Amino acid sequence: MHYLHYDREQLDRQYNVRAGIPRFQDIFDRWNQQAGDYRRQLSRLPPMRSNLHYGTHRLQTLDYFPVAEADAPLLVFVHGGYWRSLDKNDFSHLAEAYRQAGIAVAMINYRLAPEVDIPEIVADVRAAFGWLYRQAAAFGFDAERIHVVGHSAGGHLAAELASTDWHRAGLPADAIKGLCGVSGLYDLEPIRLCYLNETLQLDATQVGQYSPLHHLPTAPMRVILTAGGAESAEFHRQKNAYALALHAAGFPVQQVKLADGHHLDVIDKLADGNCDLARTIIAMIGK
Repeated sequence: MHYLHYDREQLDRQYNVRAGIPRFQDIFDRWNQQAGDYRRQLSRLPPMRSNLHYGTHRLQTLDYFPVAEADAPLLVFVHGGYWRSLDKNDFSHLAEAYRQAGIAVAMINYRLAPEVDIPEIVADVRAAFGWLYRQAAAFGFDAERIHVVGHSAGGHLAAELASTDWHRAGLPADAIKGLCGVSGLYDLEPIRLCYLNETLQLDATQVGQYSPLHHLPTAPMRVILTAGGAESAEFHRQKNAYALALHAAGFPVQQVKLADGHHLDVIDKLADGNCDLARTIIAMIGK
């Protein structure tokens, strides 16, 4: 098996981000600690809404972090974990930089592989978004200013949200006003061909149907793309290929160049309101 100029072993190395990051579990543990600390701090403030069910499965839930301003814009965050791990509760602390800018935040959970496959995972995040959109009046955010952000596999899922025909789901076609993919996966073919598919069980038909590279957004929106400066060549190729396709289709695409950072470091940049990445997202939402 060859993909581009990679054999299977080389392709595995390109996508095995944990193998290239010393003590990666320490990073996951730190995220979880920071997120838990943030939720505990919020328990003294009104009123974070946690584990709201958009479906019947225990993972079909989302958290909503409001702001004081009425009719605030909303940022929807989709976590990564290669569709098979991690949880919204690992990322709660990301909300603070955006809430300080007057932006409400929602964080989506979804069922994970191998319990379900990628089509079902995509269906989950679409169901979560539709449920959330319909809560705008009750929750107090502005349904006309919703943007989606995703990291890694969450970048894939956020891009799938952006490419959804929302009109068919009973929502406005332009329900999503902006997309940010952080180290996202937009072409699933190398995922089908590498070690990850032992869990995901993607087939060629699903690759065609669920690769955002081949299904661009259906409504005008602004797009921000980035990847850590020290990430593998494949993550940069994925980003650049998606950017080129979007640009060719007339979408305004802004790439945020990160001088350093591996696949997990980018979360810290996303959480830092003084970082170029967070500032660019805040500026996009504020337009």
